[in-house]
Amino acid sequence: MFCDQVAHSNVPTAMFFALGGIKESVIASFAVLGLEEALVLRDDLFQLACSNSRALESFVLDSLCWVIAVITKRAWVESSEQQRAAFVKTLCEDILQNNSPCIGIIVATYLIDEMAGGSKCSEFNLPWEFHYSCKVSFENTHMVCLFEAALKVMHRKLQKSMEMRGVPHGGGRTIAYERRSALHIADRVFSWPFTPQDASHTITTSFGHSRASAVKGSAGKGAPRQDLGEADDDDDDSHGNSGMAILDNSDQNRTPLFPQQWRSLLLDNDVINLFFSIYEATLNDQMHAFFSPGSSYIALQCMIQISGLRGKGLFAPDGSKDGDSVRAQYAQVIMQNQLQVIRHVCTMDLASDGSEDIVVAATQMVRRFIEAQLDEQPFTVVAGKQLHPLALLAAGVPETLEYFNETSKLICSLLQAAGGIVKSDNTNFVDDDLSDVDNYFVMQAFDELANAWSVIIVEIYEWAYLDNEPEAAYSNGSKATNGGDSGGLYTGQVDSRSALTSFMQFLSTTAYMIRSQYIQLRMLMCEDSVLTSDGHSEMQAIDHGLLAKDYVVYEDQLQFFALLARLDIRTSVDRLHESLRSRCSALQSEFARLERAIDSGSQRTIDLLHEQIHWIVLMIGYTLADSGTSERVLIPRQVTKYSKTCTSTEQDHTVQAILSMLQLLQFELSAPSPTVASYCSPLLAETLFWALRRIAPV
Repeated sequence: MFCDQVAHSNVPTAMFFALGGIKESVIASFAVLGLEEALVLRDDLFQLACSNSRALESFVLDSLCWVIAVITKRAWVESSEQQRAAFVKTLCEDILQNNSPCIGIIVATYLIDEMAGGSKCSEFNLPWEFHYSCKVSFENTHMVCLFEAALKVMHRKLQKSMEMRGVPHGGGRTIAYERRSALHIADRVFSWPFTPQDASHTITTSFGHSRASAVKGSAGKGAPRQDLGEADDDDDDSHGNSGMAILDNSDQNRTPLFPQQWRSLLLDNDVINLFFSIYEATLNDQMHAFFSPGSSYIALQCMIQISGLRGKGLFAPDGSKDGDSVRAQYAQVIMQNQLQVIRHVCTMDLASDGSEDIVVAATQMVRRFIEAQLDEQPFTVVAGKQLHPLALLAAGVPETLEYFNETSKLICSLLQAAGGIVKSDNTNFVDDDLSDVDNYFVMQAFDELANAWSVIIVEIYEWAYLDNEPEAAYSNGSKATNGGDSGGLYTGQVDSRSALTSFMQFLSTTAYMIRSQYIQLRMLMCEDSVLTSDGHSEMQAIDHGLLAKDYVVYEDQLQFFALLARLDIRTSVDRLHESLRSRCSALQSEFARLERAIDSGSQRTIDLLHEQIHWIVLMIGYTLADSGTSERVLIPRQVTKYSKTCTSTEQDHTVQAILSMLQLLQFELSAPSPTVASYCSPLLAETLFWALRRIAPV
């Protein structure tokens, strides 16, 4: 009855509800319906969708394809392997035809969602083993076929767009608006939660959550992606979701661990280049003649995921000795493509809203790549020790130093863009409560790269400590004699100590630029805070300070600054102490002018000095003491080594900085008169106490 209503009805709403009845009936009465009848029903619905794809309303077509996917999953366990393969083959053939709309692509995306589980999976009221069996069978045998078919479609479309580039077209060209494209299949595959290859038989996702209808236009800027609804026609992830959605999606923190059968596809250089080339093609296809609106956003997500491929199943299946060579080749291709993206981003106006997606995605793919590479232990053995992952990159990928150099330039560009935003807000007198630069995407992108940079530095320090070579991480060192080399790539050409020492020296040269830009930004933000402050905002700042301290809110940034500062501890502490000393002297001069009643209008100057000294003290506190090593704050080895090289306390700027903080604290707490005392800063006094307790706990 329901099928007749779908086939012969001209009322879209009736067809939609009839399809819902079919879905619920199949789930509830599958045992009565039987396997063969269910498969016949599915095939009939599939033929109905293919023959009426252009005539059906979009929400009816989506619901129809969803019902096909639900029936397929419900019959999956009872079906034979030949029946499963035949239907997947039918989907692949329809995908390769790439009709518009492509029923094979729409059904495939819904089928992947159903098989994966989670919030997009229908409620079947069946045991957990049913979902597990469907998921394992689908991911081990059939999903790779759908992904390969999607790759072929994307490649053909990319070739066609490149052939037509520069060819003039008339105004009658139609926009290629696709309900779902091959990119949607790739995006879902890259987010697939693969089952662990062990005996635990665990699934990380949850089942049984009903679909929530996504209200069109309800997702504002920065909102996470909505779940697919029964009549959802916004699954193209177009302009409603900006780059902030990439940041907010917790499921994309790591690229899945793909099993061995995906190796030939994912590690193919042409496949990796394909996604980067598609993104470039979507930018050139401004008329959307080949790629539908929203394709660039999905391409960015795929670029992020493919930048973080990891696992021995891909790079070294069955303990193959060519794992390091394969990993180096993959890293080289990723670096080459990311270098083009980074250089493109550096030439953009980073403060514009239109650059948000690519800026955030570029920083995420860099972080994803770095963290994935550091997680993998190479097989190469030099001098009886396994080669460090960074040493493998330095030895096996010629673009390594260029890649990290361009990334450091991107970090500086983000800080410069943030400074430009602060200046623009001052010029336009934008409300400070609404224009905090730390809420802009450029600073969130900076945080991404800061985390990646911190991982690299900490990784080298930890390796040096565990290797019982603490000097290797911050001294010039000498190249160790290679002996007992075995296995892997580049045997006898490089060792971890020499490679990491050279790499740390390279980081030291770039760290000075980043530190300078960060200090300049913070000082500029202090000026902005004082310039735009009034009684109302000052009370809000006090309330905010009682609830969240700067040394807690900005802990990640300050720790990153401290790691960079310790790369060249002498220069860093010298500059910080000089900045602290000069501003303390200026503050005392202002207080002296107040006491002599020479100038009664220096409130803003005093507030500015207090604010700047506050941030300088925070930087000193994090630089001279490391809270990330143990439960108790410790003095880093770089600081103690530097102090040992100083012949006197006058030459030791760490001691001089501490003395300056003590003198400033005494000055703030012992104001000579009540008039001057009203100009003192309780926040600065609290920060000084925090820094001194941190450096010298009692």
